[in-house]
Amino acid sequence: MQDHTNAVRTGTTYNNFLPNAKGVIIGEQQHFTQNNTDGVDPTLFVQLAGYVGQISPTLGMPEPERAELERVAQDLHDEATSENPESGRLLQFTTQLKDKLLEAGTTMAATMGVQMAEQALGVLMQ
Repeated sequence: MQDHTNAVRTGTTYNNFLPNAKGVIIGEQQHFTQNNTDGVDPTLFVQLAGYVGQISPTLGMPEPERAELERVAQDLHDEATSENPESGRLLQFTTQLKDKLLEAGTTMAATMGVQMAEQALGVLMQ
């Protein structure tokens, strides 16, 4: 039995390099579950982008400003629905939307949008 447990194994050695790996399991496991809580839940950002797209025609903004508002909302949506949303870009686009909604006036629709933006930004600050 001693010969079996101390047997010299020959063969190729493979080295795995996994940059920024968190919670990675390496080995021969057959069944495992990995929960990654390092990312950001994009739900509030997607909802904000969709809401802004719906209300932008009702805000009474000049066309160039409205087009810019919708462009930023689309950028936010694209980032939030990407495979790996970056919190810095979510922060940037959400802040831009909030600022543009504040400039749009104090309509109920704009106020709701500002509140949604603040709620989404709160997720990033946790």
